Formats: sequence, C-alpha cells, structure tokens
Amino acid sequence: MRPEHWLYTIPLRLRSLFRWMQADQELDDELRDHLERKTEEYVAQGMTQEEAHRRARIDLDGIEQTKEKCRDARHVTWIQDVIQDLHFGLRMLRRSPGFAAVAVLTLALGIGANTVIFTVVNGVILKPLPYPQPQRLVMLWERQLSDGPLGPVAPANFFDWREQSHSLEKMAAIDPYPDFILTGTGEPRRLVGAAVSSDFFSLLGVRMVLGRDFLPEEDRPGYNKVVVLSYSAWLHYFGGQADIAGKPISLNDADYTVVGVLPRDFSLVSRASDFESRNHFDVWTPLALPSPPEPWQRGTHPLCVFARLKSGASLQQAQADLNQVAANLQRLYPADDKDRGITAVPLAEYVVAKMRTALFTLLAAVGMVLLIACANLANLLLTRGITRQKEIAIRMALGVSRFRLAQQLLAESMILVLFGGLLGFSFARVGVPAMVHYLPSDLPRISEITVDARVLFFTTLVSLIIGISFALLPLIQYQRVSPHDSLKESGRGIAPAQYRLRNALIIGQLAIALILLTGAGLMTKSFWMLLSVSPGFQSEHILTARLSLPPRYTNGNAFGIGQHRQISAFQRELLGRVLAIPGVKSAAFTAYLPLSGTESSWAFDIEGRPPRPVGVYDVTYYRPVSAGYFETVGIPILSGRSFEPNDNEDGPLVVVINESMDRAFWNQQNPLGERVRLSDQKWRTIVGVAGDVHHESLGAKPEPELYIPYGQIPNVESRPTIVLRTSVEPTSVTSALRKAVSELDVSVPMDQIETMKQVVSTSVGEPRFRTAVLVRESSVFASRLGQAVELFFALSFVKRRNSSVWGFPLASSEQCFLQGR
Repeated sequence: MRPEHWLYTIPLRLRSLFRWMQADQELDDELRDHLERKTEEYVAQGMTQEEAHRRARIDLDGIEQTKEKCRDARHVTWIQDVIQDLHFGLRMLRRSPGFAAVAVLTLALGIGANTVIFTVVNGVILKPLPYPQPQRLVMLWERQLSDGPLGPVAPANFFDWREQSHSLEKMAAIDPYPDFILTGTGEPRRLVGAAVSSDFFSLLGVRMVLGRDFLPEEDRPGYNKVVVLSYSAWLHYFGGQADIAGKPISLNDADYTVVGVLPRDFSLVSRASDFESRNHFDVWTPLALPSPPEPWQRGTHPLCVFARLKSGASLQQAQADLNQVAANLQRLYPADDKDRGITAVPLAEYVVAKMRTALFTLLAAVGMVLLIACANLANLLLTRGITRQKEIAIRMALGVSRFRLAQQLLAESMILVLFGGLLGFSFARVGVPAMVHYLPSDLPRISEITVDARVLFFTTLVSLIIGISFALLPLIQYQRVSPHDSLKESGRGIAPAQYRLRNALIIGQLAIALILLTGAGLMTKSFWMLLSVSPGFQSEHILTARLSLPPRYTNGNAFGIGQHRQISAFQRELLGRVLAIPGVKSAAFTAYLPLSGTESSWAFDIEGRPPRPVGVYDVTYYRPVSAGYFETVGIPILSGRSFEPNDNEDGPLVVVINESMDRAFWNQQNPLGERVRLSDQKWRTIVGVAGDVHHESLGAKPEPELYIPYGQIPNVESRPTIVLRTSVEPTSVTSALRKAVSELDVSVPMDQIETMKQVVSTSVGEPRFRTAVLVRESSVFASRLGQAVELFFALSFVKRRNSSVWGFPLASSEQCFLQGR
C-alpha cells in the first residue's frame, strides 16, 4: 500500500479505538441518513411509507449486521472485544471473591517459589560472568596423568606456559594465600590478600575506580611494595579517602604504596574451595616471582592460572596447543613434569560445575510445585466451569465462533494470572534476599543473585504459559460436548465426556506429587545418613580460632611460611596462658581443621621397600599439630601413642598415621616403629595410629594421612588454628582467649572464631539447603495431594449419583477456601 493510504487510515483507526463512542454515533447517523434517502427513493417509485422503509432495511442486509461489517473494516474491533472480555472477566471474579482469592494466592505462591529459585540459578549459572567477553576466559590447571584431579600450578611451569603457548592472548597467575596484618589504623587487623601477576586485572578487563593497575616493572622481587585495595577495604579501613592513591600504608610491618582501588562490583569469580574467604580479597599485591625461576619453583604448586583465548581461537585449539607445551616440559623436566598435563577449562563452566546439577534439580522440583498448583487450580476452574455450561452452549448455538470464545476464556484466565504473577513477583522480591542468606557459604557468585530483567522475563513467560493453558483447558472441555447435548444434559447432571479431562489432571497431579514426595524422602534419608556419619572426633565443647602471625615469625617469606622454632616458641607460650583460663580443659594447635576442606599432600617413601618408578609416587596428606591435639579434639589413638611435649625440634623425628594409611600401606600389620621419608629427605618413625577423621567432608572417604609435630616441620604455615576444649559454653571463653593472645603479642590478629559444631554445620550447608527446599516443598505437595484426592472422590460420588451440579462448584470452591488453599 502507498504511504498516503497509511497516513489516512492510521488516524481513523486510532480515532475508532480511543473515540469509539463518537465513531459509533457517526456510523448511526450515516446509516440513518442512508436509510431515509432509500426510503424516500422507494416512496417516489410508488411504495407506501411502511413498505419503502422495510425495503430499504432489506437492502442494507440488516442494520446491526451492517454496523458490525463497518466496525470490522476499522480493524480495531478485536481490541474492543478484548477490553469487553476483560471487563466481563472482572465482573465474573467479583461475583466469586473467595474463588478469586484462592486462585490468585495459589498462583502467586507457585510463581513466586519458581521465581526465587530461578533467580538463584540465573545469578549463579545463566548470567554471563562480569567481565568483557567472558566466553574467552579459561582456567589452566595441572593434571597428573590423563584422569588425575585438577591441581594448582608450579611457578616455573607458569612461566613456560606463558612463553610457549600460541593460542592464548594473555595469561596471568594468582597466589590466593598471602595474608597481611594492617597496622597504623588502630587495632591490628588481618586482611585477606592475594598476589597476582601484573597483567591479571587487564586480562579480566577490570578498570580501577581510583588510581592505576600494577606496572610490569613492579612485578619483580624488591619492587613489589605496592598494593591495590578492594572497594570495601578502601571504605572500611581508610574511610573512602579520595586521595588514597599514592599514600603509604603499613602491611606486615612494611610500607606499601596504594596505587589503585578496585570497582565496587568487582569480584573474583571461582570456586570457593580454590580461594579462601569466598573469593573476597581485601588487598592485592604483585606476585613478583623471580625470573628466570628458581629450581624449587617447579616442585611447589601454589598458583591458580587464568587465561584469555585469542580472538577466533577455540577451546579445542587451545587445548591442543597446551598439550604440545606439556609434552615439551615432560621431555625437558622429567623429574617434576613426567606424566603431568595441562587442562584448560572455561571459567564459567569451571565455577558452576559442582553446583549445576543441584540447582537445576531444585528448579525442576519447584517447577513441579507450580505444575501441581496449576493442576489443582485447573480442576477447580473446570469444575467451576460447569455452572457456565449452559451459557457457553447457548452462545455456541447462536453462532459465536470458537476463536471468539477462546478469546473470552483467555482474557478471563489472564486476569487471574496477571494478579497471581504480580503477587508472585512481589513474593520473589522479598524471598530472594532471604534465600541468599540461607544458601550454603561455598556457593559461587552469591553477590550476583539479584532480580533483574531476565528474572522478570521468566516470570512473565511462566505467567503467559499458565494463562494460555487455563484458557485452553475449558475450551477443550466445551469442544468435546456439542451445544445440543450440553443444553439437554445441563439440567440433569454432569455429562460423562466432561470427566476425562478432570480425571487426567487429578491423576497427573497425584503422580507428580508422589514422585516429589518420594524424592524428598530419599533426600531426607540421605541427609540423615550423612549426619549420622561419625566425623572421627568429638565436636562438643570445642572452640577454634585462627591466628595470623606477623612477618617476624616468617622471616619475610612471600608465601606465608614460617620458621618452626619461632612459631613453636610462640605456641608453647600461648598454650600455657590459655590453659590458665577458667573453664579450659585442654588446648592445642593445628594447621588444618577437620571438615575444613583444606589439605596439603607430600610424596613419601617407606624404609626397606623398593623405590617407586620415576614419576610414580606414594602420596599422603599431612597435618601439622601440636602435642595434646588428639586429646583436645577427641581423635582416638588406636595403637601406640600421641604426640608429647618433647616431640619438638630437638627430639627424634616422629609421625602418627591414620587408620586409612595403615590399611593402605601396611595392611594393618603393626606399622609402629616403621620409618617414612617425606620430601625433605628425613626419616621419621611411626609412633602411633589414629582413627580416621573426615577432613574434606562427611560424604568423602578418609584418605591416607599422617600427623607431624609442629616443632619438627622445617616450614609450617604461619596461620595456625588454636583449638580449645572447655568445660563451659565454648564461646564464653572468647574474650579471655583474645586477651591472652593480645598480652603475648598485640600484633597478632585473631579471626574465624567458631565452635566445632559450627564447623560441622557449615560443612553440610549444601546438602542441608537442598534437603530443606525439597522437604518444604513436599509439605505443600502433601496438602495439595490430600485436597486433590478429596476432590477426586467428591466428583466420583457426584457422577455415580448423577445429581445436579449447579451448586456443587461453588460449594467446592468455598470448601477449598476454608481449608486454606
């Protein structure tokens, strides 16, 4: 059509839409004028006035029919029909307020629950990572053999990867373990730190809100006394000073210059198990690795490596490139890199790999809640629709098209869904923050769980699908019965053909509810069995707290490794002070708490046994502990003895192994007196066998482990955890413990103070979350299951009696309302 046509018709259609009463009045005037002129024409031909008027009306094919044709020519009639249908639907709901309230609330609860869980899934899995072109970001890991677990990277290997790879645009590393003690701002505070290579932030595409990024020349030993602050640390510890860039601060008794502040919304996305403190870091410093790397830097593995694919490069191309790099390193360094490969994993996939199945399972579960709610409400709608059976039959008999009928039913159902969707979305806005607080602490990307446009689209889409379904179901019901049969049977009872759809919905509802009830029961049983697993220690009346020792205990070691004599002396003095606190029965130190998921492993040899082939190692996890640790935590000694105070740096080297190590390497044939050699090439005598302890999780099988006295390890971590067994409520001695630490060394911060029961509770956070959600939803299923069964038998009874059902739907609705549907 020509533009002139649209310029003429569009204003007319808008006028017909918004001034339809005036347009109809003009149409009446025009038809009246046409009728009068036709009548006068026929009178002039000799007809009587009455006959001429009748003939003129016949020529118009009926006044009302002509009006409808003229209105249809405007192409806006369907909009007016929709408005009329909405008005009619609102009137119908006002006549049944109980039914309307029950329907809207049922939909709101179902849609709201689905929106809350979808918001979590969206924030954790579906939402793109908060970096430019996140699909090009990968993490690189070392992998021992083809099917070994992913592991951190040796610094020397990192240098070689960066130099030899050709499919990666950038590569950067992070050591997530350094801690810093902030002084000069009041009470000493432990800050969670990370050391990164100079191109780390540019690889992620992060711009500083203040200052600048690290310079390449600052990523060298001796030139790295610069720091980037997180936004929260800048606000909390430095008051949000706008001129903070360039100012010195005191970290670990050394002066660092602040060069930049990260944006408020920056977070390092990875698994919480890879980094401490749920990926939140207060301060960032240059990694400053020596170049070329020292020989020892190929045998230690502290780094996590990020990389960005070159534009146009695929993950498969990058993996093939890295396989070639790994083959070169295996040939050049067989002692350290034999059978050691490189694995590239997309960052987005790696972060959510462990949580994807659990979250989608929960989304499917609450989706079934919505299905059950919809099926329950659909049955109520179908039963209520019986009262309108005669009305619909008359309209169909008078020639109303099925499309027009479907339009009216759709408008009526959309009113319910609109109010239910709006109320459900409001429930979700309130429920999402509560759900975030309830989520397990190791869930990645928690800060990104917010209600956004995608969540709003999800709610709208779900509501539309429900509304269309609710309109189609009654239409299907009416189509299965002819208008003649409906009019004939409407006074007697329910037609047999009308039962099949309702029965199918009830049976489907029962099936879904039973499936989910069974799943929830199995999940509850699994969680109960997990809780019944003995952790290998006694969690009652134990308080734990982590200490961060200042640099004079570590001799300035960049990786937070301290000298055992200095740390052992501090521990002995502190234990003496702590044991004097009223209510403290015993105390000890450990590097890794049970169920913390933190662990370190060493290769070892057994004296008198043939050496293993090159590249093949016996590996055990090691746990540095002090004397009295087994008694304090309640770990049983199955044979031999535990550590004593004279098992120190001046005494014979000893170890205690766990039952799994005894079973794996000695077949439980008395390992006492046997000697093992760790990577420091010193022989140690086994003096005891301890019971197995779950250090990874309650669901993980205990691995071979050995315990070493703190004083006999050449290098130990400078962040020991003190463990106290009390005869009183554990938290009641917290203040006294702080005082003891402060009196001994005021520069030692203490954090992560929690009881051992809290440690156990945190370790089962994820399965507890899944079970709680399913059990809570199952309670809803159970109530709906009972109501569905009640409705099913009520309908069956009515069918057998073939009684009149004019009053049944309203009674059923009121009964359901009173029951609190």
